[in-house]
Amino acid sequence: MSKQPHKAARENAVEGYGSNQPKISRASIVRAIAKPKSSPKEVLSLFAAAVRQHGFCFDLSTYVSLIPFLVVHRRLRAAELLLRRLPLAGIYPGPSLLLPLTSSALSCGIPSDYTAQLLLSASPSASAFSSLLRYVLHYGQLCLARSLLLSADPGDLGFTLKTRHFAGFVRELCRTGNIEKAKEMVVLMGKKGAVADVETYNALLAAVCEHRGPFEGFCIYRSMLDLGISPDVITFSILMGRLGMEGRVSECNALFGRMLINGVFPDWACYRILFGVYCRNWLLASGLMVLRAMKIDGFLDDVGIEWSVMACGMGFEEVVLCYVLKRGIIGVFWRN
Repeated sequence: MSKQPHKAARENAVEGYGSNQPKISRASIVRAIAKPKSSPKEVLSLFAAAVRQHGFCFDLSTYVSLIPFLVVHRRLRAAELLLRRLPLAGIYPGPSLLLPLTSSALSCGIPSDYTAQLLLSASPSASAFSSLLRYVLHYGQLCLARSLLLSADPGDLGFTLKTRHFAGFVRELCRTGNIEKAKEMVVLMGKKGAVADVETYNALLAAVCEHRGPFEGFCIYRSMLDLGISPDVITFSILMGRLGMEGRVSECNALFGRMLINGVFPDWACYRILFGVYCRNWLLASGLMVLRAMKIDGFLDDVGIEWSVMACGMGFEEVVLCYVLKRGIIGVFWRN
């Protein structure tokens, strides 16, 4: 009777018969995985035989080849058990294992919840978890990112999820127009002990203003205040820009005043937004006063002034002419 395939694979990997020499090497397992016709049963039999050898130990590179191989062949329980074995063996997987494993799971269509469970069973470090999230978000796998964040147990991981772990996901939800899911995640991250910061709220605010208008944007703004999160210059700039697009200049001016009262001072981008609001609504004198303030504050020189005007779709001479006709003088604008 012919030998079974998995027994043949074991015997082909034998490298010596001395009692003190390992019979199966790590390289032989990797070669078995690389063979196109190797089955999970054969590879696992070879791995089990190697484990039983006295003094034999595996390094991370062996698992980097073995575990994605098992996932591709849908031996998920075996892959999970091996992942849980790694920390016990003093091996802490990083991106070199987690990223190929993620790619294998995604290519096989494994559900996001189970993929997250599989990845978290390796007890990744805080830096490895961050790298994993960036990788998942880079390829637009929002469902998997959500499962990772909500399934992560600080007690099992050994570290606490921080705001930065959630912020990238919220920004990606906002970028893709998933407003309700982004708002939900801001609430859920609070329940996980990570309070959204002003940068996260600014991303949400920008998306809400773009897709739903400034009314809902002000709801986000008031939520920030209720939570004790101080709006920054970006917060006010987002709201002012959207109000200006709708021609609500007086409200834009009032918001700018409130910003100054709160001790938040305009930066270059804020001035540019305010200038654009005035130019779009043909309040050219006010626009020139903004440029003068920018010049006084050192945000731009004379070349920058002309470039700023042209960026709003207007000729520099046109703006100056309108100002002269209305006020009769332009020299005051250039004085510092």
